Amino acid sequence: MTHYLNGFAPDIECTTCNGHGEVCGVNPNRRSRFVGMDDLSPDDFMVECSDCAGHGWRPMTQDEMDDAAADAFSDMCEGEPPVSMDEMHQRAHREKMEARS
Repeated sequence: MTHYLNGFAPDIECTTCNGHGEVCGVNPNRRSRFVGMDDLSPDDFMVECSDCAGHGWRPMTQDEMDDAAADAFSDMCEGEPPVSMDEMHQRAHREKMEARS
């Protein structure tokens, strides 16, 4: 499996940071050196997500790819069969004629 930044593996939203690329850390960041502790905001405690390296997306594991393929196959099997444009036009014409009569 190639590295996901090369674009060869499908990406999914990181579940650790919910796609934001940051998680709440324990220690405040560098800004805390210049402001008082009372002036810190929750954003000052955010750190880069280690699972996705701050991107918000991570590569799919093989199990996740297998599950996605199985879901796509079941959706294909359970959905309606594909309809050609000619069939759609014929159906629309038939419904239009039925509505007029």
